[in-house]
Amino acid sequence: MLGTLTLAAGTAAAGWLAQHAYQSLRYSFYEREDAAMLADGADPAERRDWLAAIGAQVAIQAVAPSTIAALAASGDIDADLLADGESGAYARRYNPTLAGEAYWVPAYLAAALAGAAYSPAAAVAAVSSLAIAASDIRFRIVPLPHLAVLAASSIAAFCPTLAGAALTAAGMGVTWALGAAVRRAGGEWGDGDSLMLGCVLGSTAATPLIVGLVPALGAAALLFIACSRHIGVKTDAMPLAPVISLALIAALAAGALS
Repeated sequence: MLGTLTLAAGTAAAGWLAQHAYQSLRYSFYEREDAAMLADGADPAERRDWLAAIGAQVAIQAVAPSTIAALAASGDIDADLLADGESGAYARRYNPTLAGEAYWVPAYLAAALAGAAYSPAAAVAAVSSLAIAASDIRFRIVPLPHLAVLAASSIAAFCPTLAGAALTAAGMGVTWALGAAVRRAGGEWGDGDSLMLGCVLGSTAATPLIVGLVPALGAAALLFIACSRHIGVKTDAMPLAPVISLALIAALAAGALS
């Protein structure tokens, strides 16, 4: 028991710290990009594209308050966006400190405990899925390094054979193709979400875990839809990685308790 708790605590701490480091790097990248677009001599076409995306970036607190103020001063954004950028809530959410991200610690511990009860690799898979969820919530992206860790740890935990790796890759291919078809039909389904879903389903397809995972995905999706409607977020704008992560963690926890 002590070994499981130690493993869970270590995995949770590593995942939390690694995600915060990635998040800080992502904000630094955005700030450098913004500075380049604000500078004299920026390519006009690139600047137009950048300005067209500013509203969506402000909505997820991914634009520095100083950038918003500079754009307001130049008349490139309206007063509503300026008011959003000057709010206290925006300042607290933009590029928070490690202490400001402490509320994630219980979630990382819960994910690591659920996975550690299955295996050390499953603890890494659960924590990496939660780190992806955190990135999707904050930036609406599924980072490739996180996805690589999830894929490797899922294969090691649930299907540690060449056949298992092939099944995982096949699952990722199928869901990627499905996501592409949804986008062609006018829907929204990102490549990262598709690959994450395929990774989780493919790696667990030949294990008893799949029996709990599929209904958990449905329940998590319904929960997030209900929450998004409650807070006024459009369902098609809802990040999908948290749904997949929650379902995986719930399935692992249910398996540990059964």
